[in-house]
Amino acid sequence: MNPEPASPKRRHILSSINPQQSSDKEQREATTPRDDVKPAASADGDDANADATRPRRSRLRLKGEKKRRHRSRSDERDAESGRHRHHHHHRHRHRRRRERSPTPPNPYDPPPLDPDAAFRESLFDAMADDEGAAYWEGVYGQPIHVYSDEKVGPMGELEKMTDEEYAAYVRQKMWEKTNAGLLEERARREEERKRKKEEEQQRSKEERKNRKLRDEMEASLRRAEERRRSRRWADAWDAYTKAWAAWDGSLEKLAWPVLSGQRKDVTEEAVREFFLHGIGLEEVGEQQFAAKLKEERVRWHPDKMQQRLGGQGGSDVLKDVTAIFQMVDKLWGQMRKKT
Repeated sequence: MNPEPASPKRRHILSSINPQQSSDKEQREATTPRDDVKPAASADGDDANADATRPRRSRLRLKGEKKRRHRSRSDERDAESGRHRHHHHHRHRHRRRRERSPTPPNPYDPPPLDPDAAFRESLFDAMADDEGAAYWEGVYGQPIHVYSDEKVGPMGELEKMTDEEYAAYVRQKMWEKTNAGLLEERARREEERKRKKEEEQQRSKEERKNRKLRDEMEASLRRAEERRRSRRWADAWDAYTKAWAAWDGSLEKLAWPVLSGQRKDVTEEAVREFFLHGIGLEEVGEQQFAAKLKEERVRWHPDKMQQRLGGQGGSDVLKDVTAIFQMVDKLWGQMRKKT
């Protein structure tokens, strides 16, 4: 809606509300001086408005006189053109100077109102008549006189607002209406932020739950694997001790201290693992483990094993027996230092 033409009062109020962009801008008058009207001349240079009864001049011209008249007319045209250019330049320079010069304030105009008073005056002007309402609706972009001037008092009854209270109330309502879209967008963004935060928390909770379940499953699998491994070593040690208890001295029935029980798998690392896990250092403790190693040290002594085998297998068998004895003796020495 376009505002109605502003009255002097409305112009004063509007200039107080927004002095930089007042609706009462001064219209500059661009007055252009009119050039003097030149009398029309006939083709032969005579005045067209001259008295027709005047005797005509003779058309006879001397040759020299014709050239002088031509030069005289050319000089007159150049002079006229120069005067016109000077007048045109002076006129535009004067116009630019007038446009640059600020319009001095009118000393008889009323002093500007403060913003609160100006808004209050515009509100009451809108409430006064339809033209004022239409004008200020065009200025503010929305009607400003449609809000009730009643409020609920401390005892619950309706009370009339003062002019200042009503102006402040209307301004607040206009602000809320103007910023309704902004407030809705802000609320939507806040709701979206809360929703994303809740989703993130729920996702983190599910990830922690899944990670805990995965860790528990992995731990359970590790425990099961550890039990199977312990059972495998325990079975191998049991088979080793039973084989030694029933050994008849033959090389073929000799139980070697490795997981497979075969001589071909005898290495320093394999023998060490067999005694550590077969006897069960963690289960029986260091003292009992050292006692078991002492028995194995006596069992695998090279001189004693050579007597039992009676030269079976030659030097290769004796070499493996010596390696086993050295490994057992090394472990037994380490346990003796600890105990």
